[in-house]
Amino acid sequence: MSEIVAASIQMRVGRSLDENLGEAGRLIIEATDRGVEVACLPEYFSAPGVTVSSKSTQAKVYQRTIEFLKDTSKTHEILLAGNTIESREDGYYNTCYIFECGELLGKHTKVHLTEGEERFGLKHGVEFPVFEGKVGTVGVLVCADVLYPEAGRILGLKGVDIVFNPVVSFFKEEDPTKEARNSIFISRSYDNGFFILKAGSVGKSPFGTMIAGRSLIAAPWGILSSAKDEFESEVVLATLDKKKLQKIRKENYSLYRRVKEAYSPLVE
Repeated sequence: MSEIVAASIQMRVGRSLDENLGEAGRLIIEATDRGVEVACLPEYFSAPGVTVSSKSTQAKVYQRTIEFLKDTSKTHEILLAGNTIESREDGYYNTCYIFECGELLGKHTKVHLTEGEERFGLKHGVEFPVFEGKVGTVGVLVCADVLYPEAGRILGLKGVDIVFNPVVSFFKEEDPTKEARNSIFISRSYDNGFFILKAGSVGKSPFGTMIAGRSLIAAPWGILSSAKDEFESEVVLATLDKKKLQKIRKENYSLYRRVKEAYSPLVE
């Protein structure tokens, strides 16, 4: 499979569970009607706003979300990534699940939590696993994880082709770095030789804050596609050229000519 049609699903969130899942389903149908084979949903795409800590509510949201991801990926025969809050014996985690044609390919726990998530009581993950699917090797950087160059480099060293980046982007009236924001995704892609599917949400986050979508699809050679309006729902679509990607990876000597002894400060 040398070319893959991919989509970052930008959607309105923070409403009821049924409304959230309904919008996600509608946009995925729109995406698959356009030939999409792999798609990423925003962080907390299904969570009702404002998120509550009731165990019964969390269990319902979790179960419905997992069923949605499984059934939707099976119905449309796609690879689909989406987040939800996962309950474990030792607490709650922000976990991204990846389903391929109805089968669980793998899951990744967000490593770098926001202050809001920490106040909510979430716990962080400690690794960046990768998974083998029909579209290639895939990995996940959940929201703020993408801000850490070391996290992207780990996935690059593991040979990832596609990185899912489900996000919640907080809106600021004054944002001096707005025009430079896309450079983060180009540089992660360029340095590590992978595609990035950044899927953002619009409306209000599950924690009640105003957010902006800013969805995009990046490659080592630039931004392939981005949202036309950061405040509206949209399917951001692009064709991923894996043959071109593989050529660039072979030419990227920074992936294999590292002086490992020089990096000890990164783990101090």
